[in-house]
Parts: sequence; C-alpha cells; structure tokens
Amino acid sequence: MEAQPELVNQAEAESKAARLTKTPLAAQRERTGKLTLKDVRQYFNLPIDDAAKKMNICPTVMKKICRRDGLLRWPYRKIKSIEKKISKKKGSLAAIDVKERAGTQADIESLQQELASIFVGYSG
Repeated sequence: MEAQPELVNQAEAESKAARLTKTPLAAQRERTGKLTLKDVRQYFNLPIDDAAKKMNICPTVMKKICRRDGLLRWPYRKIKSIEKKISKKKGSLAAIDVKERAGTQADIESLQQELASIFVGYSG
C-alpha cells in the first residue's frame, strides 16, 4: 500500500521544521562561533571568568575565541600592571622637581600608549 502524497508531504514538512528549530545549545554554539576579538575586547579589563559571565558564555569558549583570533593570553593582568604604574607615576608628579616632572610625564604618556595599543592591537 502506498502512502498518500498529502501525508508524505506533511511528514516531510514536519521533519524539516524540526531540523530548522535549534536547541538552546545549538543556538549558543552558533552565537559564540560568530564572536570575534572585536566583541570581546571591551572586557579585557576584567578577569576572564568575569568577562565570560558578562557575555553569558563559559571561560573555555572565551579562550577558544581568543586563541582562534590570535590572542594567546588574556590581557587583564598586563592592563592592571600598566594602570598601576601610571597611577604611581601620577602620584609622584607633585613631589618631584620640574626637570624630573617632564620625564615622568613622558613615561606616563608612553604607558598610556602601551595601554591603548593593547585594545587597538586586538581589534579582531
């Protein structure tokens, strides 16, 4: 006995609709697969775990995105180190004489450029 053409078409349509409906996990994989460093770099000033929570993904996925796009290390600690150096130098600006102040100001500008290059260098 042959299946009626209407039932076959309806069954095909239902199975096709089921394939097109994505599970939450599949939808998340598709979303994270499209992420780039450009999307992630606004969180460089946070630890990777905190950044991943804010983006609603796990830290492992965050690391995979970074590695895929050429970022080998999460820059949070480097950024904090540079910010700490800038803060110390700004604090000592008032206590030094005019000659040393110019050199310290140049050091601060150099550190600020290094900090900016971290964010620009990984534009994704």
